Amino acid sequence: MTRPRAARRAALAELWRLLKVAPLPRWATPTLIVLGLASSLAETVGITLVLLFFYLAMGQVELATSTSGVLGDALRHATGWFHSSTETALVVLLLIVIRGALAFANTLISAHVGEQINEVARNRVHLQYLSTSYSFFQRHDEAYLMEVLGTETWLISGAYSNLTRIIVSSCSIFLFVSFLFALSVKITVMAIAASMVVSAGLRLLSRPMQELGGGVKVVHQRLGEHMLMTLQGMRTIRAYGQERVHQQRFEGASAEARRVALGLARLSALVSPLTEVGYLVVLCLVIASADLWGIGFATSLTAVALLYRLQPHMRELETSLLYMAQIEPQLRSIRLMLEKDGKDYPKPGHIAINRLSGNVSFRNVTFRYNAESERALHDVSFDIPAGKITALVGASGAGKTTIVNLLLGLYSATEGSIRVDGCPIEDLRRTDWLGLLAIAGQDVDLVEGTVIDNVRMSKNDASEEEILHALRVAGISEVVEALPDRYNTWIGQHGMRFSGGQRQRIGLARAIVRNPDFLILDEAMSALDRSLEESIKRAIQLQLKGRTLLLITHRLESVLDADHVVCLEAGRVCAEGSPAMLQADSSSLFARSLRVGALRAGH
Repeated sequence: MTRPRAARRAALAELWRLLKVAPLPRWATPTLIVLGLASSLAETVGITLVLLFFYLAMGQVELATSTSGVLGDALRHATGWFHSSTETALVVLLLIVIRGALAFANTLISAHVGEQINEVARNRVHLQYLSTSYSFFQRHDEAYLMEVLGTETWLISGAYSNLTRIIVSSCSIFLFVSFLFALSVKITVMAIAASMVVSAGLRLLSRPMQELGGGVKVVHQRLGEHMLMTLQGMRTIRAYGQERVHQQRFEGASAEARRVALGLARLSALVSPLTEVGYLVVLCLVIASADLWGIGFATSLTAVALLYRLQPHMRELETSLLYMAQIEPQLRSIRLMLEKDGKDYPKPGHIAINRLSGNVSFRNVTFRYNAESERALHDVSFDIPAGKITALVGASGAGKTTIVNLLLGLYSATEGSIRVDGCPIEDLRRTDWLGLLAIAGQDVDLVEGTVIDNVRMSKNDASEEEILHALRVAGISEVVEALPDRYNTWIGQHGMRFSGGQRQRIGLARAIVRNPDFLILDEAMSALDRSLEESIKRAIQLQLKGRTLLLITHRLESVLDADHVVCLEAGRVCAEGSPAMLQADSSSLFARSLRVGALRAGH
């Protein structure tokens, strides 16, 4: 199998797999084929009658009846049905109208089915993003994920339209060839042989088209990366005066996109003139051969007319095949994204839970982010008592955030077990367990929208009264109310219109509005001064009295009123107990860190 042919077959195979994703109506493809065949039949009959019309108009009926073969017999019968050129013209006009109506219906149905496929593919890809494990996203660039969802899923309808055009064009070619065989076997065999040579030459374009199609995908992804870097890092770029550097990088990627696009345009532009020239040579060969073989004028003229009208169908077939080879990399990318093989999915669980009444227990938990990485946690065992305040302390990189990610189900323990009220966490209904949780962290994931939109992300049905109350508890309501649009203020990209402390408090409000049974504060007030932190912490404790609170902070003095403290060092638990007990042990990490903090404060 030649590589160009392999490329086309690969593209058609990818599309066929993708079509299994969409619940297509069973009648769609057969209907499109029937409409295409009917349109082609109307065209071939119309061409034959156009020739009859000219013979009748010139008073040369004997030329029509001199046509050889089965088609000649049909024309001789037709002369008995049509007694004037006017009658013939009216029938030809009717056939043109019928062909136009059939083509219109074919286009509408193809567009309807194609857009349905696009919609289903977009929805499935988006659902895949929401359903796969969190680690899946860490293995892919954001620009790649955006390219697949925002651009490539739109190609499926075009691919489906091309598939139907390939089928219809092939059927149309079959009809035309059948008419040609009915006219003259010699002319048809010669025309087929010459056409195959032309087609083989055109298909040599498949390989560079596929390579350029893959290049388009890579270039678009690179361009998307630069776009995201510019939009997401605008503040940093301007703060360091790096506008020129980033503009030069973007212009380089943009120039590469232009080069690849022009390469594709040049190859695509070659298809039409090469096809026309190639089939013009075929027509010349037919005329010369007809004269050499002593075939009559009427037969030669009919054959030339049929071959001339066959040319657009051949050109459309070649163009569609080349386009399929071009988009094969994108179709493969969508198919791989939709496949479930090689992807991990969070377990839905089966045990219901409506409140946390006992402990959350880590027992001999070891975790690696991947098989090659070092252990982020090593044989960790500790408890988070229900209804109490537990502080998780340790230096940066000690494993605190990893523990939070395990609690949220973003990852699963490599070894050991995490139990909630005695049940393995993976056996709990995922929606029930996450329904009890809320988290606020130092890195607040604010999105484009208003203040209310961002707070409501944790509880979609939260009332405005609940949102305003949560903002007051988080100590941000006065700041928001002083803004021109108050709670409907657009926060800007990643909330950059607000300071770091204000963004953290919006994140706190988002967690508070959920009214959680288990609240995780992961350095959630690191950007606040000590007095404001204590004020907000008291408000939260009052609001969530009797609930479970996991407090992660680098300010050890702020955890002295916690009920339980877990100290981490290099992925291991080095101490656990009440603050008083850990302070009493002068050799513990907690006591040593407190002394260092006191010395720094005194200095």
